[in-house]
Amino acid sequence: MLLPFVREIFADAQKSASFARLLARLKDQQPPSGEGAGRISVSGLNPTATLLHLALLHGALRKPLTVLVANNRAADEMLPVLRALCELTSMADPASVVQLPAYDVLPFENLSPHPDIQEIRASALWKMSTGAASMVIVPIAAAAMRLRYAEHYSGLAVTVRREESLDVEVLTAHLGTVGYAATDVVEMPGEYALRGGILDVFSPEAERPVRIELFGDEVESIRSFDPHSQRSHQQREEGLLLPLTETAVTPEVLAAIHTRLSGRRLAGTAEMVEQAVAAGGVSVFPGWESYAAVAGAPQTVFGLQPEAMTFLHEPSAVSNDLESWWQKVTEAHERSNIGNLVRPADLFVEPQELPHRLAIGRVYQLNGIGGQPSFVESFNEQIDDRSARMGRLFAAAKDDRVAALDAQTCRVAGDVGPRFVNEEHDAERHADFVDSQTVRSIGGADELANRIG
Repeated sequence: MLLPFVREIFADAQKSASFARLLARLKDQQPPSGEGAGRISVSGLNPTATLLHLALLHGALRKPLTVLVANNRAADEMLPVLRALCELTSMADPASVVQLPAYDVLPFENLSPHPDIQEIRASALWKMSTGAASMVIVPIAAAAMRLRYAEHYSGLAVTVRREESLDVEVLTAHLGTVGYAATDVVEMPGEYALRGGILDVFSPEAERPVRIELFGDEVESIRSFDPHSQRSHQQREEGLLLPLTETAVTPEVLAAIHTRLSGRRLAGTAEMVEQAVAAGGVSVFPGWESYAAVAGAPQTVFGLQPEAMTFLHEPSAVSNDLESWWQKVTEAHERSNIGNLVRPADLFVEPQELPHRLAIGRVYQLNGIGGQPSFVESFNEQIDDRSARMGRLFAAAKDDRVAALDAQTCRVAGDVGPRFVNEEHDAERHADFVDSQTVRSIGGADELANRIG
């Protein structure tokens, strides 16, 4: 439970005149008609203040947000803070705030991404394609990856419902293609076990595995159970089985990869292709995931959520990381001697093409304190440094216990309300985020937590 006065602290930021003007600008923006059109730059906010504004903007606009960041590290640091702020402000379900990490390995080097990254990506892509993601944090390398259409990712997960028919053979075969492993006893996420008419499955992101009991082809009951004691718990009406990989291992995908890498063509019906793949011993190999795009990936992250508003966080850092990453990709391609069989452009959107992809939707830039916009913008937001004063204040209530958020990560070092500067440079000072007397009397996050406790 979040105490009312803590919620009021964050609500004050949404009531400020500067936030209202920023919100009005965003609502008035029309789809861009030319290069650089419709772009807005906001600067002067410290990292946590930036994320607070993202949470408030999502709540006010009721649109999904895509936040482009420099790399996986930046996404890892941003995710827990943004989720906490969404919970504190009640602007979004924290579970709907996700990240879409880039692979931790380069293509053309016969190395597969870490299983954790594959699992996070698969879950994020499913949520994006089904409308379950409110905010998505995307490293620029992940934004450049070529993807399939939303229908592919939405079909990777399976929902099993009580009193509905279920073909166990079809389900277990599907689980095998999306990363699950068959075991005798389910103990870890990504495992399933079939014993007669009972199917145990441990889905990623689930607190506990589920036990699906069948009566013939009908689902008789679905219960969660303890993976250690194997004892069943409460009854459930349905169970969501999320994928562990974004690309299902199918004969069609393997045939497409084999065709490109070998220079030979496999054609015919689906059955003929499957037989040819089996006969030729074509299977997965280290690094096959990086080549999945050659099986057909005309989409990008921007197309999965066409209605989303895109925010470019620290554009200069994003640009530098993109340039460095692309150089590594091209160098890896040259070392591999694959040549024109598979080119980097077959797997990724080239850096020079990315601005055109961004121009499809609305793009807003988020620069830190002292940051300078790197693109053409419609207007600029600057913070009034005279009002850049604020102590640490974050505290959250969870499970009837109050815990202060990490003061180093979640400290608000400056006033979180930006100041709008129009074309005539007529600056308008905004109201303080928290009454200065209250801030002085409370002190910092640690004392705030003690007072709430």
